Amino acid sequence: MVLPVTGTAELLDLLSPFVPDDFIDHCLPRHRGSGRRCEWSSAQLYRSSLLLLLSTARSTNLLAQLLGEQRDWRRFAHIPNGRHWPNARQLHEFRGRLSPSVLRRINEHLLQPILRGWPSGQPGVGLIDATDLPAATNEYKKRVLPASPHTEPKWAHAQRRPDRAAGSLDIRNTRFDSGFPSTRRRCCSSR
Repeated sequence: MVLPVTGTAELLDLLSPFVPDDFIDHCLPRHRGSGRRCEWSSAQLYRSSLLLLLSTARSTNLLAQLLGEQRDWRRFAHIPNGRHWPNARQLHEFRGRLSPSVLRRINEHLLQPILRGWPSGQPGVGLIDATDLPAATNEYKKRVLPASPHTEPKWAHAQRRPDRAAGSLDIRNTRFDSGFPSTRRRCCSSR
């Protein structure tokens, strides 16, 4: 079976029945208390977040802008109103509530029908879950500075060249080297 192109209405219509809305609402219930009122259900925000993977929008800000223009995306996310949809702040706050443990529970729920229909004699396939593994790169980590600065300069242990004089005795005055240095020195010394 060939899947439709990413971001098309056909792909969203094909995948929409597989999103477990009731289970997502059960795992992430609405906030009931003081504070900001939650306008959208967890399933609506989850489906809106899925659009980042299933559409051409690659950022939450762009997704929030394009939801107003794309009727098929709003239909997939079960957003009935064409004039009001989740903004970038609401999607960001929802992603903060969507922890790896909740995502694992949703994945297990999605796998149950597949595993029930799996033939008993056929070997299974193992997939590595990399959510608990540490990052394999230090590229984006901040550099840790040493606890205290060095007490002596870096060049203190450098070897000196024996054929060079130490200090400022080796520096020549370039004014006297360019013209007639010997006469000028004599003039200055005769006074």
